[in-house]
Amino acid sequence: MMHKLSLTLAVYCITTAAIAQSFDYSTTIRWSDIPEKHVINPAFVGEAAVGILDDRIILYKSDGEELGMYTSYHKVIRINNDKGIEMFNKVYVPLYAGAELSDLKARVILKNGQVINVPADKVKEIEEDGRRYKLFAMEGVEKGAEIEYAYTIKRGTSYFGTEMYQSAGVPYQQVVFKLIVPKYLKFDAKAFNGFKLSTDSIINEQRVIAGYDENVVVLEDEKYAEKEAYLKRVEYKLSYNLSSTPDVRLFTWKEFAKRTFNNFTTLQPKDEKPLNVFIAKMPVKPAMGEEEKIKVIEHFIKTNINVDKKLIGEDAGAIEQIMRTKNTDDNGIIHLYAGVFEKLGINYQIVFTGRRDSYPIDEALENWNRIEETIFYFPPTNKYLAPASVELRYPYIPAYFADTKGLFLKSTTIGDFKTAIGVFKKVEIIPFEHHAHNMDVTIKFNRSMDTLLLNSRQYLMGYSATELRPIYAFLPKDKQDEANISIVKSVANSTDITNIKVENVLLTDVEDSKPYTISADIKSTELLENAGNKILFKVGEVIGPQVEMYQEKPRQLPVELPYPHVLNRVIKMEIPEGYQVKNLNDININIEHKEEGLVTMGFVSSYEKEGNIVTIKIFETYRNTSYPLSQFEIFKKVINASADFNKVVLVLEKM
Repeated sequence: MMHKLSLTLAVYCITTAAIAQSFDYSTTIRWSDIPEKHVINPAFVGEAAVGILDDRIILYKSDGEELGMYTSYHKVIRINNDKGIEMFNKVYVPLYAGAELSDLKARVILKNGQVINVPADKVKEIEEDGRRYKLFAMEGVEKGAEIEYAYTIKRGTSYFGTEMYQSAGVPYQQVVFKLIVPKYLKFDAKAFNGFKLSTDSIINEQRVIAGYDENVVVLEDEKYAEKEAYLKRVEYKLSYNLSSTPDVRLFTWKEFAKRTFNNFTTLQPKDEKPLNVFIAKMPVKPAMGEEEKIKVIEHFIKTNINVDKKLIGEDAGAIEQIMRTKNTDDNGIIHLYAGVFEKLGINYQIVFTGRRDSYPIDEALENWNRIEETIFYFPPTNKYLAPASVELRYPYIPAYFADTKGLFLKSTTIGDFKTAIGVFKKVEIIPFEHHAHNMDVTIKFNRSMDTLLLNSRQYLMGYSATELRPIYAFLPKDKQDEANISIVKSVANSTDITNIKVENVLLTDVEDSKPYTISADIKSTELLENAGNKILFKVGEVIGPQVEMYQEKPRQLPVELPYPHVLNRVIKMEIPEGYQVKNLNDININIEHKEEGLVTMGFVSSYEKEGNIVTIKIFETYRNTSYPLSQFEIFKKVINASADFNKVVLVLEKM
């Protein structure tokens, strides 16, 4: 078993000599015949289970003329209660395609010290949700017991990798990382979110990078948070082969830019004719401006070519094959767009971006695996296009591709050779005022004062609208009708709905900033209650259900939103003759946060009364996609302000 002292020294000692003396650099997991009994950190006593150790070794070694990659895992977990038993009485080990599993060992150490080994015939291979696993039951698991297991996986050699240390659902007292490679290979590694990492050292003819952390807590799922980017992890990549080209850095972003640009922009002779025929069918006119041409090209391609992410085959991305089958994969569609843009003289750049809700691209560490998405950028318009997102239209790309760092490929010509230079910059998101969910509602009471008559009109713009327009592009009529009812029902929680009308539902309507609009007439008894000689009107529920935030545990993560947006609602209520509203001031709520004079988030509701008409105005603002942890409390107040308004009940009394 690893000793905490030696691990700590290995990470914190400054000199290579000190690290070499203090760290266990063996290439295999240490499995003691006589297991230790461990002490639990008092902070973790209330957890269902506590990870004592998560030890991982990534080993590159020669397998004949090939370089093999072996990853060994060793985990020890203390079970604290029944939930912990349920979590770990079975252990799943994933089996990756083409990978080999070896050296699997597992045992349960009971409270009294008895050891129950898992025999080989108890290890079964299963398939769930299309993935294969080795499954073994940990017999005899009880409160206070520890389970221990280890295994090694040999997989196809990759020169990029990531090890996550905070995603298992339990806290870990010790986590260990070792990257061990032949000394002629030099890897770079980077630790994130507080994980501790040494520089590389040469030990016994091997080059080693070691990492360590302790008392790693669980990152809980929190509302309005994206935790993946904040998980403790180590990323690594091969940078030099000292035996052949010691001065040439490998797998750089510059190399990535050149490779991908060449792959996406090179046309084979057999591609020329079918591509020209395809372009000739496009309704692109010479007199059109460049932006209009982009819109026409995108809509034509997205309505004529199917993108199938699961499509496989060497020719899946070949232009000639795409034209013949009208199908392609993500890479093929990039190739097609680039070919069309080149032929029609469109000024474009290919952009690679990570997801804002996942692991961002790191400019300093050239981990090519962090590239998740490919989009197009048009310098003359400063706007984007998402080629593989059939539900979106220029200038909208999936929201989480934006407001994050991207690698922009700027083409350049050297003699007769065309290539690209990679430049990192921010993929800007369309400003917040373009994304809105607005509402106008007029309300009257019927003669008997037991039913509300509402006319509702909702206007959605920007990303708010892009979430709904696919309904009308891809679903059958009956499903569209169901969706319409569901959208309108949120206003008054009633199914007595007539005269539904939807406007600007085409995917291309986003191009001209036309708001998606849905209107209807509603009769509602659900928003009214009689209380003696009073009528209670649940006016707050007209804005639909609202999120309410309670934080029993301290907040761990900053606030993340898919996109910035505003919500502007106007409710006009006609007070019945002979009645008065006793508590109109309950409508007034004002929670705002300003920076440099601008409201970055806020909820403001107010009213005006003129004769028997009460006009209620509600304006909700979220200018940013993210708010730091230091601003969480004010964000929570804004969110809860909308929930507080949702609870407002007006009291009507006879005069």
